Parts: sequence; C-alpha cells; structure tokens
Amino acid sequence: MRVACVQLRAREVAAADQALEEALASAVRAARDADLVVLPEATWPGYILHDETTVDERAYETVRDAFGDIARRHDAWIAVGLVRPVSGGLVNSAVLLDPGGSVSAIADKRFLWHFDSRWFQPGEPGEVVPLPWGSVGMFVCADARMTELPRRLAVQGARLLLDTTALVLSPLGTNAQLEYMLAARAWENGAFLAVANKCGSEAGIARYGGRSAIFGPSGDRVAEAGADDPEIVVADIDLREAPGPPIEVAADPTAELSRPVEPLPISRALAEPPPVSPWRLALAREGVEPSRILSELRVDIAIGRRLPSMPQTLSVDGGAFRLGDRTYRSGDIVACGPAALGLLSGERGADPEPMRMLMLGGANVVIWDRRALEVPEFVLRTRADENRVFLVTLGVGDRWDVHSPTGALVGTGPVEDLEAVYVELPLVLAWQKEMAPGTDVVRDRFVDDP
Repeated sequence: MRVACVQLRAREVAAADQALEEALASAVRAARDADLVVLPEATWPGYILHDETTVDERAYETVRDAFGDIARRHDAWIAVGLVRPVSGGLVNSAVLLDPGGSVSAIADKRFLWHFDSRWFQPGEPGEVVPLPWGSVGMFVCADARMTELPRRLAVQGARLLLDTTALVLSPLGTNAQLEYMLAARAWENGAFLAVANKCGSEAGIARYGGRSAIFGPSGDRVAEAGADDPEIVVADIDLREAPGPPIEVAADPTAELSRPVEPLPISRALAEPPPVSPWRLALAREGVEPSRILSELRVDIAIGRRLPSMPQTLSVDGGAFRLGDRTYRSGDIVACGPAALGLLSGERGADPEPMRMLMLGGANVVIWDRRALEVPEFVLRTRADENRVFLVTLGVGDRWDVHSPTGALVGTGPVEDLEAVYVELPLVLAWQKEMAPGTDVVRDRFVDDP
C-alpha cells in the first residue's frame, strides 16, 4: 500500500478557513497517488483555540464531510485531526474516513499536553480497524508518549499505527517524540508508524517541529519531511513485513498495568520526600575487587559483572543479581539506601511492560542486564523517559550505559585504563513524573478495565 503523510503549516485559529483550504488542497494532491493519507492533529480549526473559540456540530460535520468527499472522489482512506464537539466540551480527535467518504473510526486524544487541557477534555481511545492491506490503529500526538496506548492497538493486531500530531519544540528545538520515542514505538510493536506533523508557529507560544515521517518496524525512517516547510512524504509499505509485538505480550496478563494508581507501591513512594543528596555508584570492570573502589570513590554501591560478594556490591551474572549475601532475580525490587533498584534481565527488557511494572512497583533505578541483546539507543532513551527512572544497562563484557529520567545519556563505559567509573544519580529527578507540563506518567496513564 502507499501511505502519504501531509505536513501542514500551522495557522492561527482566526485563520481556520485558510488552514482548511490549504489542508484540503494538500489532501487532494496526496490522495491522487496514495491509498491512505494522514494529516496533522487539529488540522481544523487549529490546536491553540483560546478560551473564546467555539466549535459547533454543524461546522465540524461540514469540515469532516469535505475530507470525506476527497476520500470518495479519489478512492482513498484519509485520517485527519479535527476538533470535535461532544457532550460537555471538545475533544481532539483523529477521524478515519473510508473510500466511501464515511467515518470508519475515531480516536480521541487521551494524554493532554499542558495548555491544551484548557480547551480539550480527554476522549475515548481508538480501536483497531481492518483495511484491505492489514489492520491499522490511530492515536493523537502526546498519546505516543504513553506506551500503553500504541501497545494496546498493536497487541490487538494493528500493523500500521497512525499518529496525527502537532509536536511542539523545546527552546533548544528538540522534541522527545521526534528524537527517539516514535522510533521506539514502531520498534517495540513491530509495526509501521505514519506520523503527520505541523511546521511553523502558532499563537506566538508554540513552534512545531515538522519532520513528518513513516517509520518501518525496525524503527528506521522510511520517509521523512524537512523541519520547516509544508511537504507530503510518501512510502510504499507491505504490512505483511510487520511482525507485530512478541506473542507472549498478548498472553501475559501483567495485572499491575491494569490496576488503579492509588494502591500501587509507586504512589506510596512518591508520597515520601525525595532524597536531597545524589545516589553515588561505581560501574566496575568484570571481576574487580570492589573494597578499594567503595572506599576511595566513596560510593553507595559498586555494580559490575561477577564481582566478589560483599556489602554494597551488586554482582550481575547469568541473569541473577547478588547484592551482599543475597541473590535476586529479574523482576525483583531491592532497597539500597534511598534507591529502589528494579532488576531486569534478558530480552523481555526490550518490551515496555517489564520496566513499566518495575516503575509502578516503586523502582527509581532500573538495572538491566541485556547481555548480548542489541537494543537501539532510541529504545533505551525511551524506556528511561517514559517511566521517569534512571536506567543502567549492562551489555557484553564491561559495556555499560546510564540514562537519566529525561532520556539523556549521562554515562557510558568502560573508560580506557579505569577499573571503575564514578556516576552520580540525583534521585530527585525520579520523583518528577511529569513527562511534559501537566501530564504525569503515573497518574495520567490510560488503564483498561481489568
């Protein structure tokens, strides 16, 4: 099938008519040559609505039907982001129109990002929709920050994920989803991912990142737009090449992921004040005698492969973790001073669920022995960021990496000529569970009824 992602220039809500005209013209150009066309979040009337903006049902239906007419005339599927009036207010929706021009599915934004909660209320997530080439699932913008929403669609059979989005840039011109999270969502779900974004700025307070893209199941960008200008990117994809998530995910109940937040250990952990001082660790080479390192580096713990057993030493060996005189297994959470260490071993760490469960269990640092498993850097950054935990990964031999709760790489080794490397972890950052302003990875998760 041929997929086209339409990148639009952002317009003020006062220029909604111009925005609609440009969007319809771009949809026509894309639909002439594509089986499925994806347009950005809030293509109409705009993303920043201001408090005085109103959207009535008749106006919404007129705009929706205009895109439906394009779908019908060009025998194409169209997914477009529209502001939709519902009882009690407005929702930010992705609307999928079939080649007959009718609404085939709607996915509402659940994970509101900061100021958009002034105008939108959380809506209902989308369901998997069968297309002639395979099944698709939709979500809106910041919903891709929450692993549960794309994962739910992939487990239910979606092999193409559609993301209508308006990704806002930081003052440094970066966005976590553009930099690494979207690639991770495709990779972890074994699915294609089509992302339509805006470019330019809106209302003097939001600058968008462009770079609309189509990702392959390995997380690679099959096609990508530039950052600054309207553009249509197109790719031919075969959904039979998308393997989907590991089959055990569908069978694994992971009950913790469906439980309310209040009874979970993470709620009790966050109710306690965070530590003021950083937690200090030494990443040691395999087999190093750690007593001198502990004493001279003045660290709280030494971590490495096959270290001698002694207090304040975490020795990792063959999927087991030995702390002092006790042995632990993957999935355990161990207290070590102010740090709660979540222990993880092997291939399942590549899936989002095990690390999510450790975080919900109260872990603020995850130690992952991934051994020979090759995991892209964009996945490691995502795992730390989406859970707001420190992530220490141990690879083959003495290889290690440390990522902060923001997804940033803060340490990597081994370092030539050094037996151990000193690293500080300011654990207070793991108490900050807001992934974006006003959106919390613990309290704002979407949870299906168990």
